[in-house]
Amino acid sequence: MFQKKWIQSAVLLAAVLMATVAGAQARFDFKSTPGLLSKDIRPSHYRLHFDLDPASDEFSASATISLKFNRASPDITLHADDLEATQVILAADQSGRAARTLRVEKNPTTQTWRLIPQDGRSIPAGRYTLTLQYSGRVHKTDAGLYRAPYKYQGQSRNMLATQLEAVFARKLFPAFDEPAFRSVFEVSIKAPSAYDVYANMPVRSIQDQGVQRLHTFWSTPSMPSYLVALTVGQFDTLQGQSGRVSLRILTAPGKQAQAAYAMEVTQKILPFYKSYFGIDYALPKLDQLAVPSTRGGAMEDWGLISYAETSLLFDPNNSAVRRRRQVFSTVAHEVAHQWFGNLVTAASWEEIWLNEAFATWMAEKATDHFNPEWQVPLRRRQPIDKAMTKDASSATRSIRSGAIEEDRVFDVFDEITYTKGGAVLSMIEGWLGPEVFQKGLAAYMQHRRFSNATAGDLWFHMGQAAGRDVARVARSWTDQKGFPVLQVNARCEAGRTRLQVQQQRFASDAQAVDNSVWQIPFIVSHNGKAHRLVLTQPRQEFVWSGCSQSQPLVNAGGQGFYRVQYAPEMYAAIVKEFTSLSPTARITLLSDSFALVQTGQLTLSSYWNLLAQLSAVQGAGRATLLDLARNSLNFLDAVYAQTPAQAALRLRARQLLVPELKALGWSVKAGESSETQLLRSGLIGSLGQWGDEAVLIQAESLFNQHADGKYPLQPEIRDAVMHSAGVGADAANHARLIQLLISANSEEDRWRYAEAVAAVKDPALARQALELSLRGVLPNNVASRIPHMVSEKGTHSAMAYQFVMDHFAAFAELSGEMFGASSWLVPGAASGFNTEEQASQLLADQKQKAGDKGAKTAAQVAAQISLRAVLRKREPSP
Repeated sequence: MFQKKWIQSAVLLAAVLMATVAGAQARFDFKSTPGLLSKDIRPSHYRLHFDLDPASDEFSASATISLKFNRASPDITLHADDLEATQVILAADQSGRAARTLRVEKNPTTQTWRLIPQDGRSIPAGRYTLTLQYSGRVHKTDAGLYRAPYKYQGQSRNMLATQLEAVFARKLFPAFDEPAFRSVFEVSIKAPSAYDVYANMPVRSIQDQGVQRLHTFWSTPSMPSYLVALTVGQFDTLQGQSGRVSLRILTAPGKQAQAAYAMEVTQKILPFYKSYFGIDYALPKLDQLAVPSTRGGAMEDWGLISYAETSLLFDPNNSAVRRRRQVFSTVAHEVAHQWFGNLVTAASWEEIWLNEAFATWMAEKATDHFNPEWQVPLRRRQPIDKAMTKDASSATRSIRSGAIEEDRVFDVFDEITYTKGGAVLSMIEGWLGPEVFQKGLAAYMQHRRFSNATAGDLWFHMGQAAGRDVARVARSWTDQKGFPVLQVNARCEAGRTRLQVQQQRFASDAQAVDNSVWQIPFIVSHNGKAHRLVLTQPRQEFVWSGCSQSQPLVNAGGQGFYRVQYAPEMYAAIVKEFTSLSPTARITLLSDSFALVQTGQLTLSSYWNLLAQLSAVQGAGRATLLDLARNSLNFLDAVYAQTPAQAALRLRARQLLVPELKALGWSVKAGESSETQLLRSGLIGSLGQWGDEAVLIQAESLFNQHADGKYPLQPEIRDAVMHSAGVGADAANHARLIQLLISANSEEDRWRYAEAVAAVKDPALARQALELSLRGVLPNNVASRIPHMVSEKGTHSAMAYQFVMDHFAAFAELSGEMFGASSWLVPGAASGFNTEEQASQLLADQKQKAGDKGAKTAAQVAAQISLRAVLRKREPSP
């Protein structure tokens, strides 16, 4: 079969080459940028005033917007959602004409207001001031202006914060709410004097007004509406400095000490980014806000970044090493956005990868620079594998996904944008060289700062720096869905090595097979040399002088976003050399081998033979290699879940990894690396999930001692022990975990106990975990995720799924708009499924509950379910 795949017809070759040479990516042009709103009416300045009280469910506000009409218009259309207008006035600037009252015509479908002059006359070209008085509501989920409740010293308190990306600015103020409409924003906020108030810019003045205070802030630079940010609450503040930039981290009271690590990270990466880009951070201050509940992830608002507590705070007495790494990576990502996304903004949501992929790539660079012992080049393989698994199916999309409807915009905030986008940038950097790539990026930043950009702008400047057609290579990765597998064979002939390489799309289902051709920069390591090559055709041969008994290795450094399939005799020879390969080469080979098992191009028995060699690997990368093996075994556990074969799979998995945990022990030892600590935690969690009795007994004992206050768990194993204790919990311990979850006063503890409560194997107790999510005793962000957590373990997936279907409306309210009812709610509850029937059921139920919304996400999850089903059918026994 391998040899037959080399045969290509001339007609097919010509066709795919024509497909590859797609049209050039356009550079930014405001008027041609896609969007709903007319480009003939353009805002330049907003003056926004808000009356806010964290205790209130509503707010009142006003917006004064400076507009330029390039031509006459009968009306003004802008975005507004969940707002109520009380007065709308349009005044012409310096014309002497009287102000005109406008009436509001709402369009809930497009989330717009059409503002129509009551006098029925058209609005001539010119400059105007639009003033709107309106009111809005405070949301319970992280969309628009939202409330984050918490407790301090036993008393309930509230904080207000904002999440305006992608299409939620319109929930806070009427706006031209598309990324291309950059404007200056001048914000003032009146709030009870007991509260502190912060926004994007430093405060200009504070005026006492009885029991309230009016906080007025300096004007922002020109920026898109989704970057406006504010917060009102009672904060502890950790202050710092980086050059001329004033730094603050804002926390709920009592948590200031937990911000110390994030401050240290910020003080490292700000000058690092300034040096790399050759451009200063643009604002005089950078605040970072730890939100104590409600929100998920983080948001890069210019000058006021907000985070879920778990992404910003680190408590040495409670947080594991994994949390330290998460904080560094997330802060590095969000601060990178101050350049990628804020200083230079993606022209439209179709180009959002220019924000997110670059922030992902830059965060990896910074994390590796300051923490080389974390082995970032090895650890990045795990998220890349996850992205590749999604990208191999027919349900994927290209990085630049084309036209995006606003109600589907969150479909593109996924692994394809973040992980694949970042990996493709890393691959192109490796091809061009770090110095050339940095030069091109600095030019892009310099020319596009305080404006918008497209992929065409980026590759133009990269091409100028490199002196070659970078766009031709890059667009084959950004504008095509999927990725290739390189089929490799080599031979020695007359003292020369001949490497035959063929590319075809790597497909996990028949519908994903197509004739795409990529321009593939790749590196071949052979006989101590690195050969930098570019594959431009479906099949090519590369030749160099010299032969060796060792086999050529493709992508040994792991930078390429593609799979490698060696000819059988080559693969066998490389596997024999496995323990002597470099750490990245071992990681890449193990990763590619399992991907080939998933798609039926390698047998599962061959993969077990490769896993058998892991115990002999020593030195750098060993922990990461074992963690990668755990990931593949967890995937297989989902494949065989609820079948007789699962017990056999779990037995083999325990036999492989129990000796590793015994060698490490359960206690952290002085001087051991963070890699070892990560491995120990991962082993405890997986072995507990796989039902290892010794692990479950030890976890229960340690949990009880910890809960009784006799022997606190070491932070490095706390998450894993809680999870394993949850798996084997009886009714008493499960009730204890639930109480710990309800009473937890930090996001870190909530998620830790929620995972443990959801992991229980007893079906009656699992039902209690599901019912807990609707009792109203947990923050919405945690409560809405419990069915997903129950389902993904595989044991009670059907129960979790049915629970969501039975209570869909309640969960839709809990989960909110960003990743809620229309996208992740039903697919998340199906995350543990593994039959074709269940995949079909998911698609039907998603359509029935949400129509076309979320269809892409459902299709992607259904594809993963089908992948499991097909693999189990092909490999009925592990």
